[in-house]
Amino acid sequence: MFTNLYHIAAFRPAIEREGMTIGREELAERLVKSGQLRIDAEEKINFARLYIPDLNISMMFSYRELYDATLSKKTIELIKKEMSSHYKGPALDKKVQNHISLLKGELSKYQAISFDYEMRLARLIVQATHPVVMMLILEESVQVFISYSYNIGDVLDIVSWQTSGSNSGMQSTNGKDVAIFISCGGNPLKDNEDKFAEYGDGWPARARILAIGGQEFGHYSDIMRDEKGKQISRYSANFNATKAKEDVRIARINDIKRSKFILDKLYEIGLNNIIETERKIKFYKKNKKVGVFLLIEILKLFFQRLFFFQRAKKNNIFVLDHIKSEPRIGTLIKAITEDMLFNLSPKADVYKKDNKDEEEAIACVEALARVPQQSNKWGKPITKIFMKDLYITYYKIVIPGCVVAYQNISKKRYEYNSERIKSSFFSTIKNLFAKTLYYPKYKSSLLK
Repeated sequence: MFTNLYHIAAFRPAIEREGMTIGREELAERLVKSGQLRIDAEEKINFARLYIPDLNISMMFSYRELYDATLSKKTIELIKKEMSSHYKGPALDKKVQNHISLLKGELSKYQAISFDYEMRLARLIVQATHPVVMMLILEESVQVFISYSYNIGDVLDIVSWQTSGSNSGMQSTNGKDVAIFISCGGNPLKDNEDKFAEYGDGWPARARILAIGGQEFGHYSDIMRDEKGKQISRYSANFNATKAKEDVRIARINDIKRSKFILDKLYEIGLNNIIETERKIKFYKKNKKVGVFLLIEILKLFFQRLFFFQRAKKNNIFVLDHIKSEPRIGTLIKAITEDMLFNLSPKADVYKKDNKDEEEAIACVEALARVPQQSNKWGKPITKIFMKDLYITYYKIVIPGCVVAYQNISKKRYEYNSERIKSSFFSTIKNLFAKTLYYPKYKSSLLK
């Protein structure tokens, strides 16, 4: 049974300013200052819920939306608008102020979150998606939730979303309420005691933000908009996801066939033998059994890899060229292929439908949104091989569509500065003595 891996990433996401591009650093700062970033970091929480069941009101407001001079005015007006059908004049003003006080009181129960802390999380988030997707999110005032929990149930504010509370991430794109939820299952800003952990603090949490964030932002980018910015359909299916778009349906089928062919061919040319030898070497090293048996297995693996690469090249399979520096290449390529196949045909009860057209539409919606997730996880070159047709659809159709939507809504030209931020002398000296977070050298070292 194939599964989805979340603790692996193709790159090391930056947490500090010096590791960012100028464009992404600007996006991270805009996200923080917009007040749309909601953080649930254990004892640190920067948002509170306005819940008035009698008026059918359930909304979330961040610390900035309650205390920032500019943002708080918008918050007051928004609450007034929601309550205006039941209250008028001074009575309305009084009710609104009462609820503002309650929200501030709720926030006072938690530790305050510093700007620097918000920025470090925001940097991770903006690296999970294409810059234009984040620009569109900022233009449309999309709420972005990030939780240190393993699921999103604790931060949901709308009853209709609670049926998916056990998910690791979710997005609402129904044309009215727009929000994105990312659960990272731990604190991404501190290390895990277990360097090879699959979940929890540290690297697993950082990788999880890129994987889940990539998918959830992928769903958001899938929404098509008209010239006025109104949501009208999806690139993957119709708006209600009951009928797949034919080009995406065919693309998914082709990608599944291609990935299965690659996996079958890899087994045919000796994948099982390499995996078994790698397993023995790992066992010997783990149990410190250094000797002639370990040397024999290392020598055997050398020749197995040599012939494996030759046979792969003969069969026009070039994916191994992207991972040839990995010590456990067999274990890794098996994990990559099975992970790709899972995400091309994701399995979950929520995706099962009696109507097969609807089930296929949901499969297409999910598969297309997972192209950026897989790019974050395994890298674009590898994703382009396994998800070739969907990759073209996403980066040649969806992303350009987002550029047009952004320009229509913002009335500004899409521009992104990809230049890296240069480290200052002070930062260079500071980094010499700063404790750096752990990053795995090899992806295959994280696999069992």
